[in-house]
Amino acid sequence: MLIFDPYEKNSLKLDPRMSMLGKWEIHYSAFEGPANSTKPPLIVLGGAFQNFTSYRFFVSDVLEITSVILVDLPSLGNNSQLASDLGLEDLADLLYQWLVQEEVQRVSLMGLSLGSVVASTFAFKHPEMSERLIMTGTLSKPRKSWRMLLEESLRVLDDQRMTEFGEAVVLYLVNHARLKETAIPDVACRLFRRQMKNFTENEQERYRINARRLLSVEEVLGYPSCPTVVATGEYDSFTLPYENAIFAANCPNATFAIIEKADHLPQLERRDATVGMFCSFLRELDIGEVEGIRKLTRAESLAIERRGEPRYALHEPTAYVLSFSHVDGAVQVDAPVHIVDINFFGCLLKYEDIVFTVQEYARGLVLCLPESLRIEMLVFDRGDGWMRCLFKHGSFLLAEEFKKLLDDPEFCQPLPQLGNRPAEF
Repeated sequence: MLIFDPYEKNSLKLDPRMSMLGKWEIHYSAFEGPANSTKPPLIVLGGAFQNFTSYRFFVSDVLEITSVILVDLPSLGNNSQLASDLGLEDLADLLYQWLVQEEVQRVSLMGLSLGSVVASTFAFKHPEMSERLIMTGTLSKPRKSWRMLLEESLRVLDDQRMTEFGEAVVLYLVNHARLKETAIPDVACRLFRRQMKNFTENEQERYRINARRLLSVEEVLGYPSCPTVVATGEYDSFTLPYENAIFAANCPNATFAIIEKADHLPQLERRDATVGMFCSFLRELDIGEVEGIRKLTRAESLAIERRGEPRYALHEPTAYVLSFSHVDGAVQVDAPVHIVDINFFGCLLKYEDIVFTVQEYARGLVLCLPESLRIEMLVFDRGDGWMRCLFKHGSFLLAEEFKKLLDDPEFCQPLPQLGNRPAEF
């Protein structure tokens, strides 16, 4: 049976306990809640590299309501055991088998980012054990551009361009175009970048494992039936708000909520609102009453703007694209393009004189902008005379220069929103 410890100031800094389930290690820290609580314990499953100290922002608050069990499954969090043969559904099954082994009969679950997929899969497959479910930063069916970014991060990692890798991962997870609104501390971004840049061989391999787990997901296995809250940051550019909204709309008993002025890391940017939402939901109160939380109806969720960021029209829309040979560095493409629209994450280009296939140059084009600014691109969609591209941000300095251009009214002007059209960025 699980051992529940009293929660103290430094508890999250202590080594977790470990259970074995066959050959697999399950790392956990369990803390006892109120003596008179009848609520089942809350299982917390975090993202790929969140350790237990990452949860210090809410554990003490939740412990006023119920007991908490922090879990690191193989290759997640600080569990360094490599498990390349376990997919996300396998992890959910492993969690179930472990809870049965430890004689835990019923739980609530919290899944953050990657952990949301494991938690929701568990709740879908085992409704008899699932009391309530909290999810942040999730999706139903990964969009093509999201897959391409994840695949690109693996290429950069395999090439051991670790500085670029660290900056790229943070630029994917932190919406650099909305730093003014989210006000994420610069020190948090620096520490995050340093963590990624200095990955050990084991951490690099675990990144590969977790990225491949995500890339293997075509769509979710099913939607949980227990009371569920699906929440996302207002400016989440990694798992877009409309993707979270679609997941919630497919659940028979879910509420969708926007965490205002936050992106994919709401716990760092809007702690009070995020924790207030967690606790209100566990207390079975209305999360819409929490300051900083905007609760949407199902109809409002389905009508949410799919495009994550506004588009801009350049006053001088003519630019050109380049591509270089990987063999000798010779220029293979050098052609003018017309920039139809652009934002921090990508652009729509029209062209006349470029003859190539997406397969040839989908990952090797460079857009040349004014001020000698060059941005590498991923081409994810193409038609007759047009292509839609993602920007491969891998430098904070370059990202900041580009953002200043977009903020300059002499360079561009915002375009009106185009309604509920399919979105990729």
